[in-house]
Amino acid sequence: MAIDKGKYIGKFIDEGIENIKVVETLLFEIKDGVSVDDDLATLLRALHTLKGSSRMLEFKRIESLTHALEGVFVAVREQRIGLTDNAMRLALAALDTLKSGLGTVQKTQDDDIDILAFEKELAALASNEEFLVPVSPDADKKTTEADTVHEPSPGGKKRKKKGEENLVVSGSRAIEKQGDRSVEKTNTGETAGQVAKREKRQDAKSESIRISLAKIDAIIKSIASLQSLEIASKTISMETETLHELIKAFSRVIKTSKLVDPALVNRFRKIEQISGKVNSRLRNYSIDVGNNTRNAYDGVISLRMLPLSTILDAYPRYIFEMSAELGKKVQLTIEGSENEIDKNIIEILSDVFLHMIRNSVDHGIESPEDRIAVGKDEVGQLIINCARESGNMKITISDDGHGIDLEAIRKKAVSQGLVSADVAASLGQEDLTGFIFQSGFTTSEKINNISGRGVGMDAVRASIEQLKGSILVESVPGKGTMFTILVPLSIASLMGFPIASGEMKFIIPSNFVDTILLINQEDIITVVDRPGIKFENRIIKLYYLNQILHLKTDGDQNNQRALFVVIIHAYDDVIALVIDSISSMRSVILKSMPTFMENIHVFSGMVLSEDYEMVPALHMPTVIRMAKHLKTIDMKKRHIEYEKMRKSVLVVDDSLPTREIEGEILRSEGYKVDTAADGAEALAAAKNSSYDLICTDLNMPIMDGFMLTENVRKNESLSKIPIIVISSRESEEDKKKAAMLGANRYIVKNSFNNHNLLTAVKQLIGEANG
Repeated sequence: MAIDKGKYIGKFIDEGIENIKVVETLLFEIKDGVSVDDDLATLLRALHTLKGSSRMLEFKRIESLTHALEGVFVAVREQRIGLTDNAMRLALAALDTLKSGLGTVQKTQDDDIDILAFEKELAALASNEEFLVPVSPDADKKTTEADTVHEPSPGGKKRKKKGEENLVVSGSRAIEKQGDRSVEKTNTGETAGQVAKREKRQDAKSESIRISLAKIDAIIKSIASLQSLEIASKTISMETETLHELIKAFSRVIKTSKLVDPALVNRFRKIEQISGKVNSRLRNYSIDVGNNTRNAYDGVISLRMLPLSTILDAYPRYIFEMSAELGKKVQLTIEGSENEIDKNIIEILSDVFLHMIRNSVDHGIESPEDRIAVGKDEVGQLIINCARESGNMKITISDDGHGIDLEAIRKKAVSQGLVSADVAASLGQEDLTGFIFQSGFTTSEKINNISGRGVGMDAVRASIEQLKGSILVESVPGKGTMFTILVPLSIASLMGFPIASGEMKFIIPSNFVDTILLINQEDIITVVDRPGIKFENRIIKLYYLNQILHLKTDGDQNNQRALFVVIIHAYDDVIALVIDSISSMRSVILKSMPTFMENIHVFSGMVLSEDYEMVPALHMPTVIRMAKHLKTIDMKKRHIEYEKMRKSVLVVDDSLPTREIEGEILRSEGYKVDTAADGAEALAAAKNSSYDLICTDLNMPIMDGFMLTENVRKNESLSKIPIIVISSRESEEDKKKAAMLGANRYIVKNSFNNHNLLTAVKQLIGEANG
């Protein structure tokens, strides 16, 4: 089955442009002799990735031209040729042609570009022969052979052609001398003033406009309302299908009956035909309504998305000034700030980051003298890392300071009357760190302009709850502290698990869910008259959602043999929540609560289900607080891990489109799929998770596919995992080497398709649920 290229063209183009930029940047560094070996390896990987993606999507011209460029840089690596000025011109012109090819793909989904001249000249350069520098398709003015330069072989004589001094290089501007002054001209002969006027006219024709957030929000609410039409259309479609089946059944009866008038039989046949057409049209209509509604919603939501760098870019200077004020030295590292999130969330996160960073610098990181005294570098490290995770934004703020002083928290909690001395003595780390989110709680003995008033972390908690998010604290005395914040990408959408408890349905936001388990009654244990379960070498208190929310139930859960349990994590509170059933995670549109339900704080919003029902989304911090007020129930319990039925596959490739193509093919057959961008990342994932199969590329950074295969086979716990190599390398030598190292199958990307991949997978590990 042929791959649907249209779905991957956007990412292919983005990745292609990125790889071409890498090559262009490294080209000059290699020429200048800066880290030549490393840069050449990175450059060749970028070209190899572009070639592999082009091959999979069958863009033959881009693939061929990239392959020709590869040949040049392989020759450079082997020191058969050097990067002269004209070799640079040829390489740059070829890269411009590749850009032109990507532009053509974007417009026509075809790479219809002329590459013959470039293939010929690049091959000549790689062979250390004379070559020409053709003009790339992007040039506005075409040149003849007289406008190009021949590059001689070493020791040979350089041949000048007419016009060499005015060599045209695609994408550049030439400086033409006119008397005592220079007039800048483009390849089209325009002066700088003419270019400015033309660009101004183009800007005047741009299609961009400004639109207020209020209008965008109003459109989002309208589109969310369209979801009810989608559900209604699905319902009508299903009812029509049922009606059509009844008509078909009745039609079969009257056709075989001898008592029915033939004229009536013919009329009924027409009814059956019309019913079939109506049913088919309604089914297609329902599908179109759903697709268009989701596309419109995603499109409008994207208008409200901004990169986190919008707020994070200001923090290096802020840290510099604050650390100077406190007499400390702090180095700030920000990772993943290019990730986008809802503007409304960014505005709230701005205050959250401010409080968190103040605390890290003021309370966490020590003075240079104190750090040196305990053997640390005098410069403290503060790291902010942002990454998308399961429909949420995961933000970690960590420092390498002295960590949270648990004993100071214990004393302060007693002195403020929050707990008795006896209770405080029995509290563990998670219970103690939870106090830092209490209003007015602080262990600081001094108040300054930065912190110490006990309102910062309370404000953080309130802001995170407002965003329907969660925050976790991890601290190691003497080593540092890390806060992990999980918030949805958009206030108007939510990744969640549909659940049932009693006679009610709810949504649990995914960012509060650690794990889903299936346990037996025998697995419940009793600790100090409280039910709990063992999970990951710890005891977690067990609660029943129907008891927390006072819901009616059809039967006694104490008599049920198997129970669904969701491990919930909010701040530093962890509970095991018993529910009746749970469905797979999905993205839903979150609506605000109706006016008459706004004061029910256990709900954070409403979701319209496929059954046309309004399903409330649970606010898990409130659920946990309600659970703690319940009376203790005496039961037994023991831990059983949730049974994972589906077989899992790890897909390894440094090309994002390639990973997504392979992943989609496998997921469509029911396999669970994880991905990794290189061999080192894959090996770490394989050691931490259990995989039934690994599919890997060969040419990757850090650790290539050969080394990954070898390391997997050497590892006793991983050695039995089947490995499929999917590579653009076609040589028998590479195939033999992969087989010798332990690869079970070898698929060439040129012949890659759904069928041969799934055939190999099923031969090695069977069906997804087998």
